Amino acid sequence: MKRLAFALFFAFATTASFAQGPAAQQPGAAQAGVKTLDQRADEITAGMAKNLRLTPEQTQKIKAINLKSMQSAEEAKVKFQKEPRKMVKQMDVISQTRLSQIKDVLTPLQFQQYQQRREEKMGVPREAQSNPSSRHQSPLNQENY
Repeated sequence: MKRLAFALFFAFATTASFAQGPAAQQPGAAQAGVKTLDQRADEITAGMAKNLRLTPEQTQKIKAINLKSMQSAEEAKVKFQKEPRKMVKQMDVISQTRLSQIKDVLTPLQFQQYQQRREEKMGVPREAQSNPSSRHQSPLNQENY
């Protein structure tokens, strides 16, 4: 669980660090390689829309969820800058809230695909992934009689 919290913290901290700095506030910031939270949310949402085949309505809702989560992560980073343990806890809350909101928007099949892809990106071993069908295919889960 600590690894998961750390991975989520790192993902949000990396995202938040891209949004910081004076270049992010300047009009030519996107050309300089620094992306705003809105641009990052657009990119994440576009990837989800493509991979999960989201409807236009789902895409709008997911973008709002992504943007709100990224804004919350940025606020937590600033607020808990000198309290890393509290920051990790807050990032975990933000992540769980985002996941719950995404689950409400996606169909069960889309959410299953999203969860599987998310776990793969986070480096969760195939045997431990939440997709039940992958557990049955693994030789580690087959009993020898």
